[in-house]
Amino acid sequence: MKKSKIILIITLFLLGKYLHAQPYIPGQTYWGTRQYIEYQPGNLPLIISVPHGGYEQPSDIRDRQCEGCAYVQDAFTQELARTIREIFVKETGCYPYMIYNRIHRKKLDMNRDIIMATDSNSSLDVYWHEYHNFIDSAKKHITLHFGKGLFIDLHGHGHTKQRIEYGYLLYDSQLRESDSLMNTAARIRVSSIESLAGNNAMNTTHAELIRGNEALGTQFAERGYPGVPSKQDPFPLIGDPYFNGGYNTYYHGSSPGGTIDAIQMELYSDIRFDSVKRTQFARNFVAVALQFLDRHYFPGFSEAPCSITGIYDNAISMQSFRIVPNPTSTLCTVFYTSFTHTELTSLTVYNIFGQPVFHESDIYNGYSFPVHTLPTGMYSVVLHSHNKTPIITTSLIVH
Repeated sequence: MKKSKIILIITLFLLGKYLHAQPYIPGQTYWGTRQYIEYQPGNLPLIISVPHGGYEQPSDIRDRQCEGCAYVQDAFTQELARTIREIFVKETGCYPYMIYNRIHRKKLDMNRDIIMATDSNSSLDVYWHEYHNFIDSAKKHITLHFGKGLFIDLHGHGHTKQRIEYGYLLYDSQLRESDSLMNTAARIRVSSIESLAGNNAMNTTHAELIRGNEALGTQFAERGYPGVPSKQDPFPLIGDPYFNGGYNTYYHGSSPGGTIDAIQMELYSDIRFDSVKRTQFARNFVAVALQFLDRHYFPGFSEAPCSITGIYDNAISMQSFRIVPNPTSTLCTVFYTSFTHTELTSLTVYNIFGQPVFHESDIYNGYSFPVHTLPTGMYSVVLHSHNKTPIITTSLIVH
């Protein structure tokens, strides 16, 4: 193996280790090499990826010319995603996790495997790895702090039918099948929302999650944004163009494992091309996303979406546990109301790797503990019962 190839492999390995280890703080922006990849960490169980909205066309990066490759930019998806984030912050005070590819698709495609994404140009590998490592970092944070979450891969299409296309990795022919067939283990196994289909708050079936009353497509359609699949438009007709999801939906969804589900959203041009309509859609996106997370993932979530980041006992109120002040750099105090099923006796603080960094075995309402020795970053604070069972958790930001 050539020395340059060995150096590249080592560099990418160390880069991945660094990106996962870095203490990301919600509300701030982090950059990859040459600022081509942008990461805005969050404190919501929601990741939004924008793989095809980039504008940068560096002259030192040759255009891709691979067979079967697509080169068209998904126009205004980056602008729309930024508006969505702004409205999330304005209306909730919370941040979704955002990952943007700022390089034009003709140079680099972040929704393909690395060979097709780079057209075998190994000098681009670093950007591809940064993009997906940022997503992996967001998934790791969400899994640690919430236990589960949702990944949205945001795209735009130019199809004649002006409707949103939702990709769950199911082919159009499979979407035309009966609900009973869609609910079989064989179909759920390949679905990008496999985890949600097996464990959701309303005991909703796989088919209902995709095209029932509480499906994502149905909720948007009820707000004036037609889409397929949904209750209103349950499947593409034979001959209809339809995107069922790509590399990101598979790799970052729950089909290969884990508890982060993925949905590819292909937005029609009327949503994206006009700034007023983009803002209007962004407001509806925030409302629908909060409702979807509330109904299927965390009941009561929309009331306090980023103050409580995990519930181990569904009977416990979302308002039962808080840390003041948060963020902090010196000392914080724990406040909680009475718990119905158990007696709380201990508290543990975990870093982003799930390693305990502080523990107190005898706590009480109003208990204070120091954090000045902890590195800057996000942590999980877990309250335990007398038998060491975790009961409820929230996030803590040290700055």
